[in-house]
Amino acid sequence: MVLRALRRPLAVPAVLACSAALLGASGAATVAEADAPVVVITDWSAAKTAITATCPQGTQLVGGGYDSEPVHLGNGAVADAVNTNAPSASKPNSWVIKMDLGRAKAIAMCSKASATPPTIVTSAWSAAKQAVYATCPARTQLTGGGYDSQPVHTGNGANADTVATNGPSAAKPNSWVVRMDLGKIQSFAMCVPD
Repeated sequence: MVLRALRRPLAVPAVLACSAALLGASGAATVAEADAPVVVITDWSAAKTAITATCPQGTQLVGGGYDSEPVHLGNGAVADAVNTNAPSASKPNSWVIKMDLGRAKAIAMCSKASATPPTIVTSAWSAAKQAVYATCPARTQLTGGGYDSQPVHTGNGANADTVATNGPSAAKPNSWVVRMDLGKIQSFAMCVPD
């Protein structure tokens, strides 16, 4: 596995808050290149295999995502899903991705503002169709989250499910909530000190 670290100008990602001092008259972010986040992108995973992008030393995970090559049925319909899209609970300062059938690249966004990785809190696995919450402990605040899932499949093995909820909870402060439409799911929360 080869990891590439890319430096990109800050494009005001949702997981980062920009202060008014950083905004010019046009409203565009004006951040020095030295302050720009580092983006780490893995090579393609093997089919049905998890892959992890890890932030380099001296940076902190602030978010992540993926690029995927889903499997399709003979008629072209998508038969695949992203099963895992979350900060890693077992590998500090990392973002993990896993496709149900196909392959993916994991992408980690890493901030140079602090070298302290977030604490990752996980929920128990849900029952079918049930929402579950990962709640940050006292004296920490939620900065992001994700999920691991067990989707329902059709008789021929194609995915028949979707992640119906994946975001910060409005009902439970400082928590990340997730829910599958039919199957089971686990919630992951990224927590940093207040």
